[in-house]
Amino acid sequence: MKIHLIQTAVDEKNTESNIENAAAKIKGLKGGGIAVLPELFISGYDKGNIEYWGNRWQHAVYEISEAAKSAKVSVIFTTPVSEKGKRFNRAIFINEEGTLISTYDKIHLFRLMDEDKYFSQGSNLETFPYEEWTVGINICYDLRFPEGIRALYKKGANLIILPAAWPHARTDVFKKLCFARAIENQCYFITCNRASHSESKPTYAGNSMIIAPDGELLAECGVDEDYATAEINLEKVVEYRKQITCIEDRRDDIY
Repeated sequence: MKIHLIQTAVDEKNTESNIENAAAKIKGLKGGGIAVLPELFISGYDKGNIEYWGNRWQHAVYEISEAAKSAKVSVIFTTPVSEKGKRFNRAIFINEEGTLISTYDKIHLFRLMDEDKYFSQGSNLETFPYEEWTVGINICYDLRFPEGIRALYKKGANLIILPAAWPHARTDVFKKLCFARAIENQCYFITCNRASHSESKPTYAGNSMIIAPDGELLAECGVDEDYATAEINLEKVVEYRKQITCIEDRRDDIY
């Protein structure tokens, strides 16, 4: 199966252009598979944008669904979602028919960017089937909490996807944690991070990656707007887990 990383920057002064840019890129994809966009690729972390798109999230779903149907590709992205008096940073998975098949509300909120003031915490970690895969989703800051990703692993995840808006100042940390999560959970680990507007003065890390269960880097983006793709193979997960039997060797009686 193909994975497509659509690493976009965010224009916080013209958020409609962010959807138009992403939709055009999705429509240009070939070969099916899953396309991944960065965290809050429409609104960014602007408070006014978050409030606005929290009430218009259905519009975002519609636009991305139309692009997904056009390209016959599945898409995962995150958007603010306001419902029942709360607002969530929600990941949405849309299949190649344009149907919303799974969501995930970000559990760990990054207080250094006042995310806890904009959003409510999610409270559920579940996997879902997609073709022959078992998929789990986390978002950005969740990466620092291995317990959450391990919970997905214990529920059978062999493909974990993490949209992100990780800052350039901590690029090395971002990359090391992504490799660790792939290796320790013996799964494909996919992250699409927000791009910087300028490579000479980077603000966000970019460096979106597709990482195999053994830690092999299959594809990587640069710092500014970029695109990367790679094929992933479920048999590689199966064989690697047979070779190194971490699942069977866990001590659930102790931890």
